[in-house]
Amino acid sequence: MIMKSFFLIASLFLTSPVFAETEKVIEQKTYRPFRYETKCALETKEEFIEDNCVVIETREKGGALRTRNIFSNRFSLTIKGRFDKEKGYMTWDSHNKYEYKWEYKVGGNDGLGVWTYVMPGFLLQNVSWD
Repeated sequence: MIMKSFFLIASLFLTSPVFAETEKVIEQKTYRPFRYETKCALETKEEFIEDNCVVIETREKGGALRTRNIFSNRFSLTIKGRFDKEKGYMTWDSHNKYEYKWEYKVGGNDGLGVWTYVMPGFLLQNVSWD
């Protein structure tokens, strides 16, 4: 009887996560957002309409880009980008409402900075590519 009680108590202690050695502690990563404003533009065949966009980025500890969110009030547009280890840099926007792979492309230089296509028809000025 005493042995059964001992084995029961010992098995409870050894199988609970608090006492088990095999349980890994999950390290929670925190990423500091970096916020800035820069010019952005909507490009059509007829016109080039500018706005000031808010950009919020998070980066890995080594400095590599993790996420980039771009907001334009004038165009009622939100663009969310994230780096996926398997797919590469993925983009979602509030116009198309689905995620797609988009490679940044140079849109030109107006003498004040370089414009970059961050989605089809939408440019951001002086944005980093890394």
